Amino acid sequence: MGIFDRSAKGHITPVIEITIERGALIFFAETIGETNPVHLDTRAARAADHPDILAPATYAVVVGTLAGQKAKRRGQPDILELINGDLRVLLHGAEDYTYHGPLYAGDTVEVENEITDFSDPKGGKLEIAHITTRISHPERGLLVEANRALIHRLS
Repeated sequence: MGIFDRSAKGHITPVIEITIERGALIFFAETIGETNPVHLDTRAARAADHPDILAPATYAVVVGTLAGQKAKRRGQPDILELINGDLRVLLHGAEDYTYHGPLYAGDTVEVENEITDFSDPKGGKLEIAHITTRISHPERGLLVEANRALIHRLS
């Protein structure tokens, strides 16, 4: 018997707004060893025709995490609660990102998660929850779509 609450399929979380802070963005870029000045310096970013510092592609993970933390502070259930997931027995499966537009310092973006599906591969020895996270800008539209799989191995 699986642990996932499959009735959660199709659930979309309320939108959470996150403002991308310049200092946090620079700190992240430095932490990952980024050396391209468009990720570190406003003048360099603007000289390269960006409105502000450009977020490295992997910053989308941070935005998703910040949204989850903010939702929890508001008393909203997180994805794991919605699917009845237990981190003590879950594995992180595949994760992929589709980028439709850049994230910049100063952007206020909207983040939502959708429980898109459940599957039972390996002859039912595994159950997988499929989750999509979308990061959108109110004027520039969808910027990042992330798909991930959380795996539970059945005994």
